[in-house]
Amino acid sequence: MRSIRMYTVCLNASRALVALFLLGGIVVVAGQTVAMAAGSAVLMTSFGSGIADSVCILAGLAGVFAFLLHYTPEGKEKSEEWSE
Repeated sequence: MRSIRMYTVCLNASRALVALFLLGGIVVVAGQTVAMAAGSAVLMTSFGSGIADSVCILAGLAGVFAFLLHYTPEGKEKSEEWSE
C-alpha cells in the first residue's frame, strides 16, 4: 500500500513539475522576446537569470521524481514492460 502511494506521489509530482517547467520556459522565451523588441537590457537580464534559474530548478526536481519512480515496485514492473 505504501509503495503505491509513493509511486503515485512521484508520478504526479513529476507530471506537475514538467508542466510547470514547460510553462516557465514559455514565460522565459516570451519575456526575452518582449525585452528584445523593447530594447530593454534590464528586462532581458531578469528573464535570463532570475526566472530561468527557477525554471531550471523545476526541471531538476521533475527529473529527480521521474528517477525515483524506478525505485518503486510499480515503477520496476512498468520499466520491465517498456524494455520489451
